[in-house]
Amino acid sequence: MRILKKELWPCCVAIDTDSDSDKCIEIETWLGENLGCITDQWNVVYQYTNKTDFYFREAQDATMFVLRWSS
Repeated sequence: MRILKKELWPCCVAIDTDSDSDKCIEIETWLGENLGCITDQWNVVYQYTNKTDFYFREAQDATMFVLRWSS
């Protein structure tokens, strides 16, 4: 299991979806439109167990993400 450095990516939100799902594609598109390119303000790690971890540099970005994507 891959985990990103806490110093660079202090906020992590786990979503129950895998990298091939339409939801994951929709999430990444939304992140690109709202937070910019991957690795600027957000990052993603796909796990083996139908779970995807989204990492954020700023707590307010993680909060906005949770409000939009938690179900």
